[in-house]
Order: sequence, then structure tokens, then C-alpha cells
Amino acid sequence: MSKPSPLAAKIAGSILPVVVYGLLGYTWYIYIFRICLYLLLQNPPDNTAEAVIFIIIASFLWMMAVLCYTRVLFTSPGKPVTARTPLLHSESTQGGLTPINLPRYYYSPKLFNWTTMTTRYLDVQDKLDVMPVISVSRQDGQPKYCNLCECFKPDRAHHCKECNACVIKMDHHCPWVSGCVGFANYKFFFLFVFYTGCYGLWVFVSSLPLVIKGVKDMNAPLDPHWIALIIIAFIFGMTVVGFAGVHASYILRNETTIEHLADRPNEIRVDFDMSGQNYEVVSIPVLDNLWERKKGENWRQVMGNNPWGWFLPIKRGLGDGTVFPYNDYMFNEIVEKALKQRETMDVRVYEDRQQLTTDYEPERLSSIESTAQMT
Repeated sequence: MSKPSPLAAKIAGSILPVVVYGLLGYTWYIYIFRICLYLLLQNPPDNTAEAVIFIIIASFLWMMAVLCYTRVLFTSPGKPVTARTPLLHSESTQGGLTPINLPRYYYSPKLFNWTTMTTRYLDVQDKLDVMPVISVSRQDGQPKYCNLCECFKPDRAHHCKECNACVIKMDHHCPWVSGCVGFANYKFFFLFVFYTGCYGLWVFVSSLPLVIKGVKDMNAPLDPHWIALIIIAFIFGMTVVGFAGVHASYILRNETTIEHLADRPNEIRVDFDMSGQNYEVVSIPVLDNLWERKKGENWRQVMGNNPWGWFLPIKRGLGDGTVFPYNDYMFNEIVEKALKQRETMDVRVYEDRQQLTTDYEPERLSSIESTAQMT
């Protein structure tokens, strides 16, 4: 299969939002003015109350769909910070304390703030009782790095070929929203498909009986726009509501589309101290959901703490998109697996690892400089 043309993707990303706005505007106009006002108000008997209710419900769902779609279009999905240094060194080594040489992003339940869903980074004065910390890594234990974006990728971040950028907690690339759906705009995307699906279903189930009644009992001439509206509403309603249901299940399981479709195991690095050399890398089966917690916690991570804001496109979810709380069972299992793995390994492996870790940094920086010169 040939790689999609960047120009074609750019054109599609410019045209499809116009199509979405056009379909939403067209369906709202036909439903309000050619069905509700014509069939319920202009022809006897007068059904003013029914018409007002129908118009209010349809207009509310339509307005929310438009607002949510606009929020998705104009909200960046979120990108990792550009960083050419692989490890977070402590700013000071006063008192002879060992500097911190850990991956840029890591997780420990003892460092995590469960209210804000953000982590606190280790300080040189922290004691070892906060260890171990874990992070997604390469098979050799080195942090995942994107040479194109010159950034270290947090857990759940991926590089989008269409956007040519890394996206934190990337869900998928969507040409209908002219870009990626990720950490910062995923809530708005979910609300858009939810309200659009509800709007389509409402228009379909309310307009079909009115059209049938108008043609049979009121002898109204069949308007081609009625047929077009019913078909569009049916497609919007059935397909998009199903799509919203799929993403609701992803939210409740704390899973992204990419993670759901993944076919490779996750490599998890477990650091036992702050040296950056005392670690193990364990492989976790792809079917094990690393970040699934209680349903309520999963929901609030995406939708926010305030129930009044869950279905409003105002604020995104919790956290900063770089570190996410692991499932407690999975965290303990990963640490236990790392400890068992360590017991079976030869001590010479650690001597070789220290040499590889020492040699890694100049080689990586040399690779970055070569890439920068080519571009």
C-alpha cells in the first residue's frame, strides 16, 4: 500500500471540516423550517407545544455538536516538550548526594498526586523508600526518543506520520477533525461524536413519523429534502452513536484506540535507585492494560472531577498528559517480575550495562546532530 500523499491529506483536512459544518447546518435548517414549522405549525391541526419541544431538543443537541466540533478543531492534542537531554539530572549535588539519572518521565504511586493527576519528580534529598519507579522504554532500557521531533516520548505518546509530530496520549489521527486526537482534545472529540449521534437519532426518530403523517394524512407534497434529511440523520445516528459507545468503553477502561489495536508487548523499565544504571526491563503482554483503574477514576481522568462539566466542552481532563497512574496490580506485578528477573541474571550483565549506558549519550547526541544537519 502506497503512503498517503501529504498534499492530499492537507487538502482533505481543509475540506472535511467544511463538509461537517455544512451537513450540520443543512440538517438543522431542513428539520426546523421544512418539517417542524411546516408540518406542525402551518398545517392544521396546530401543534405549537409539540413543535416548540422538538425545536428546543434538536437545537440544543445541534448547538452542542457544533461547539464541541469547534473545540476539537482549535485545540491542539498536546505535544511533548522538546528535550535533547535524556535524563533529568538534579540541579545540585550539595552534600555529596548522588545526582538523579532517571528517565525524563517515570511513575511511582508514592510520587503521584491523585487530586491533580500529576506526578512529583524526585529530588536528591528523597529517600529510597519512594523507589522503585517505572516507565515505558525501549527493549534495551533506554527512554523512547523521537529523532524527528527531538523529544523524549512519555508513556502513551506516539509519533503521527500524517501530522509529522509526536502527540501525548495519542488516540488516533482523524481527517474529519483535520488532525490528531490526543490528550488535550480527546474529551471534546468524545463529546462531539456523542452529541452528533444523539442529534442524528433525535432528528431521525422524530422526523420520520411527521413526514409519514404529513404525506398520508395531510396530503402534503413529498419534499426531496425530507428524504435527504432522514437518510443523513439515520447514518449520523446509527454510526456515530455506535462510535461514541466505543469511545465511552475506551474511557471506562482507560484505553486508547492505538492501545486497543496494539499487537506488540510493552517494555517497562524498573529503576531501583536514582543512579540510572540499577534497573531491569520487563516485557508485559499486550493484552494487559497497564493504566486501567476503577471505572470512576478512568472516567474522571478524561472528563474531569466536576460532574457539571463532564458534558460541556469547557475544560479538558486531569493531569498534564506525560505521566499516568498505573493499575496497582500491574505496578506490583511489574516490580515483582523485575525482582525475579534480577535474581536469575549474572552480575556481569550489570557491568556491561554500565558501560553501555556510559557510551549511549555521546552516540545519541551524535545521531541527533547528524539528523539536524540533514534537515
